Amino acid sequence: MKKSHRILIVEDERTALRALKLILEDEGYSVLEAATGEAGLRIALNEEPDLVLLDIRLPDVDGITILQRLRAGHSGAAVIIMTAETSSANAIRATQFGAFDYLSKPIHDEHLLLLIQRALEYRQLEREVRALRGPATPEAAIPGMVGHSPAMQEVYKVIGRVADSAATVLVTGESGTGKELVANAIHEFSARRNMPLIKVNCAAIPEHLLETELFGHEKGAFTNAVSRRIGRFEQAQGGTLFLDEVGDLPLGLQAKLLRAIQERTVERLGGTGPIAVDFRLVAATARDLNAAVPEGRFREDLFYRLNVVGISLPPLRNRREDIPLLIQRFLSRSEKPVSIRQDALERIMQHDWPGNVRELENVITRAVVLAPGGLITPEAIAYPVIPAAVAHGRWEAGVPFRDGYWQVLRRVEAELVRSALREADGNKTEAARILGIQRRLLYQKMTELGMG
Repeated sequence: MKKSHRILIVEDERTALRALKLILEDEGYSVLEAATGEAGLRIALNEEPDLVLLDIRLPDVDGITILQRLRAGHSGAAVIIMTAETSSANAIRATQFGAFDYLSKPIHDEHLLLLIQRALEYRQLEREVRALRGPATPEAAIPGMVGHSPAMQEVYKVIGRVADSAATVLVTGESGTGKELVANAIHEFSARRNMPLIKVNCAAIPEHLLETELFGHEKGAFTNAVSRRIGRFEQAQGGTLFLDEVGDLPLGLQAKLLRAIQERTVERLGGTGPIAVDFRLVAATARDLNAAVPEGRFREDLFYRLNVVGISLPPLRNRREDIPLLIQRFLSRSEKPVSIRQDALERIMQHDWPGNVRELENVITRAVVLAPGGLITPEAIAYPVIPAAVAHGRWEAGVPFRDGYWQVLRRVEAELVRSALREADGNKTEAARILGIQRRLLYQKMTELGMG
């Protein structure tokens, strides 16, 4: 059966082309070859191969442009992009413009053959759903989104597949993994890119203000409502609404959010009727909503409405191969030339990075400041320590660990809150700043701990 399948290889490196050709011919495939993008395009449109292996960097035209022109020319071939220089934008655009998959060099033979088999099996289905795209637009930068690891490549592929749809997306991941950057990318690569991208951090706004922030209010709706306020849903008209830390929404507002998603209408506080809104929703949370639902802290129906397409961001400790790339990105922002010594890089690679990319950025920023002569040494690498001392510079824990994890944790939280309040002379805003948390979270903890 394989002998009936024809595969076109578009690759300008003769050694790589020859190696791929031998592998495929050994598997019984009929192989066509081209060393330039234009030649590959002509062969693909004239010979109609079943599959195209397309290098992204070619001497005349880049692979993404060739992919677009293949789709515009109604080619039914499955396309697998190959590249030695991966980037988030390229991975997203390759998937968005109809590539079956995206391979980073060096290519493993077994993985390639398995991918080819899958692509050919689904070729008939792809003929019916392949996208007809317009002319190429300049490659969009995604500030801060860096990573060539397999885990991040999968994230880029999902972004590429979902960007132009209307599907609601739920982005999950630990704090500092870059959930907001995913929302930026989804908006940037969507048809709504020229419309507003409105962002709301649900954990940063006090509960009594959050409803009017989201839905708006009419003049006179409550004391001090001296003028009409347009809410974030209306501000996102025609564009994208990003709700960060959606897991922190109070249950009452969860119900209103569910209604807005279902009905595509909102009602301002003090308003007289519903207002139609056209928005694409992207939500994000560091909380485990699968655990929050059975505990009654998050509505099950809202969870399913939000989690139409899920994107899970890997923690930095699970994609350590991306750390050198991230470091180079951070170093490139320095006003002075800075390099990093190998032993300093090795020290960084050994850390588990509980704060993920955000923690890494802070560590590198500090190291740049302390780097003698523009060279980062191991001595300049210091990790943030969660202090056992909050009030008056010192607190010796001495907690009885045999009491059980949750009891110990509750005592630690209580002591931290009390110490911060003492340090701030009872000023809750200052206490929240000392603890590095939002004031709303401080109020929540005080209630949970019975502090009034």
